[in-house]
Amino acid sequence: MDLNRDPHRSIRDAAENIREYNHRTINGPEVFYGEHQLINHAPPAIGEAVGALYVLFERLPQAVDQTAAAVRHVEEQHAIRMANGAETDEAVSRLLRALIDARQSMLLAQTHLRSAVQVSSNMAGHWVDDELEDADANA
Repeated sequence: MDLNRDPHRSIRDAAENIREYNHRTINGPEVFYGEHQLINHAPPAIGEAVGALYVLFERLPQAVDQTAAAVRHVEEQHAIRMANGAETDEAVSRLLRALIDARQSMLLAQTHLRSAVQVSSNMAGHWVDDELEDADANA
């Protein structure tokens, strides 16, 4: 964790990691099969992905809150001007309302993801004797 870089950089890096995940999984679920390309490895790997999505959404509301606090702080210091000439107070109010609405949506997403985690954390692949024999023969 690099606590010395610009705060927006951390969020951009997180977004880039999600983009990487999207690219890795876009062509199908085979990416979850693991290094030996066994479908039985996919269910717990998918469960791990669901759990990671939950953790992401668990942390996002705090990031939104702290960003909103920064907006309020710079507004109180009269340090904001609008490049498009819009009224600053009105623009800041709209911005803060949008952040509050986004936070509420994230909390709702958390609720749904928590339900998904409860199910996916119990997913496992079938144990297939042939698969184990093939793995032993290849070892």
